[in-house]
Amino acid sequence: MGWKKWLVILTFLLSGCSSTPDFKVYEGKPLSIAVIGEPPEVREKNITFSEVTFEDLNNLKKLDHDAVFITEENLKEASAGNYEETYLNSDMPFFFIEAWSHIPFTVKESEMEQNWKWYPGKSYAVGILTSAKENSLNRWGYSLYNDEKTDETVEEVFSKIFTTIEELNH
Repeated sequence: MGWKKWLVILTFLLSGCSSTPDFKVYEGKPLSIAVIGEPPEVREKNITFSEVTFEDLNNLKKLDHDAVFITEENLKEASAGNYEETYLNSDMPFFFIEAWSHIPFTVKESEMEQNWKWYPGKSYAVGILTSAKENSLNRWGYSLYNDEKTDETVEEVFSKIFTTIEELNH
């Protein structure tokens, strides 16, 4: 085989390899998410965000959402505001964006400090929901692809969170 044929074959094989993974977009049922903070930018068109306050958490039933997101700029208050019981006794999942552990939000006296915030090698977001049937705390951690914080990897984390929320609502 001549060098030109090898070059064509090599080019064909290399074009099939991609350094960027094919991140899946959430295509499930429409979801309504309450957000304390700025709603995230996501690829999905079937997600509705409503901005709420910490005071609104006192009446979660009235919120009628599928989940609550608390964004990075509100994590300190989320951990220091004595909301542990709200998070732990809710039948709605809570997701803490740019926090790698649920501990500051579920254990009294574990106020959010700089070391609880996301950094490479840790989860980018965590979710919690107490299971009344099992009397246990379900926890989820979502990491960024290759620990790189880009628009695409952050959007992919949100797509995974939306999939979890849909699975919880079945």
